[in-house]
Amino acid sequence: MKDKNIIDKARLENFSDGVIAILITILVMAFEIPEDFLIKKYSIFELLEYLIPQLIPYAISFLVIAVHLFNHHILFSKMKAVDAPFIWLNLLFLFSLSLIVYPTALLGQVHNTETATMLLVGAYFIKAVTFRLLHHYAIFKSGLFKTDRTKKELKKDAIISWVKGPLVEVIAFFLIFVDYKLALGLVFVVTLTYIIPPKKF
Repeated sequence: MKDKNIIDKARLENFSDGVIAILITILVMAFEIPEDFLIKKYSIFELLEYLIPQLIPYAISFLVIAVHLFNHHILFSKMKAVDAPFIWLNLLFLFSLSLIVYPTALLGQVHNTETATMLLVGAYFIKAVTFRLLHHYAIFKSGLFKTDRTKKELKKDAIISWVKGPLVEVIAFFLIFVDYKLALGLVFVVTLTYIIPPKKF
C-alpha cells in the first residue's frame, strides 16, 4: 500500500464489530423490571404479558442490527483496504445504528407507541441511507473494492437495495398512521429477506 491515504482494514473492522456488539448489549439492558416485582407474586404468564411489549421491538431491532453486522462483514471482505472517506462513512453508519437503541426502549413502554414507532422507523431510515452511502462509496468510488461482477450488475443491485431499504422505511413511516404494528411488521419482513446472503457479491 504505497498510497499514504490507504489504510489497513483490520483495525476498522474490529472497532466496528465492537461497537455493534455494545449496541446489541445495550438493547437488552433497556428491559424494565416491574416496579412491584419484589413485593408481588407474578405468574409466568403475567410476567410474559409485561415483557412481550418490550420483547417485540427488541427482537426487531436486534434482527436489524444483526443483519447489518453480517452485510457489513461481507462488504469488508471485499475491500482490499480502506481510506479516509470510507472510515468517516463507516463511523457515520455506526452512529446511525446507535440511534436505534433509544426509540427501541421507548417503544417497549405502554404509552405513546405511535410516536416511539415514528422515532424508531426514522432511525431505521437514517441507518438504511448511511449504509447505502457506505456501500456506494466502497463499490463505485474508492477503487478498493474487489469483485468479478460487472458495473451494470452492481448498479442494478444498488437500485434494488435502495428500494428495499430507505423506500421501505418511508412506506413503513406512513403505515404508522394506519397501525404502528403494520409498520413494524413491514420492517421485520423486509429485514428477513437479508438473512440469506447473496450468491455472489
